[in-house]
Amino acid sequence: MQQSANMQRQMSNQNAQWAMQRQMDMQQQQMRSMMSRSMSKIEIAEKKLAKEERKLEKLEKKSIKKEADLKMKQEELVNLVTKSKENDGTELQKSIKNSKNDLSKYELKLSKINSQLESSSKKAQDFKKEVENSKLEKEELTKKHEEEKRVKKEEKEKAIKEKQDKKEAKN
Repeated sequence: MQQSANMQRQMSNQNAQWAMQRQMDMQQQQMRSMMSRSMSKIEIAEKKLAKEERKLEKLEKKSIKKEADLKMKQEELVNLVTKSKENDGTELQKSIKNSKNDLSKYELKLSKINSQLESSSKKAQDFKKEVENSKLEKEELTKKHEEEKRVKKEEKEKAIKEKQDKKEAKN
């Protein structure tokens, strides 16, 4: 009768250990899956950031070029106005009017580019924050994973020690 109770206890203990082992294995699998998603999230955010930074660089170059064109058109307008003071001609007045129209178009294009630049810069900042947050999240997951591994190792060692103690107690 006592032997039967001991056998039952041993089987119950073994079943509990297996259940705990399965649960810990499942937790580790979930942790690996979460870490994998976290890495993927980081990679995607970094790609978006790189793309946005290239776009930002391109817009900056375009802005510089438009500013130079705008200055050139302004100088052209100043020259035309100076010429019109010297001699009054309808052809010159048309040129001044066309130059003013061109100038306003360039100003409009430049303001559009500058607003795109601002928007792109904000997006780049957002992506940088997303990358940082994802890296922090990954770091936390890694710490949690390491802690779970340590706990699992301690529990295994404890179980082995208990088995050894039981064997020694029987002898």
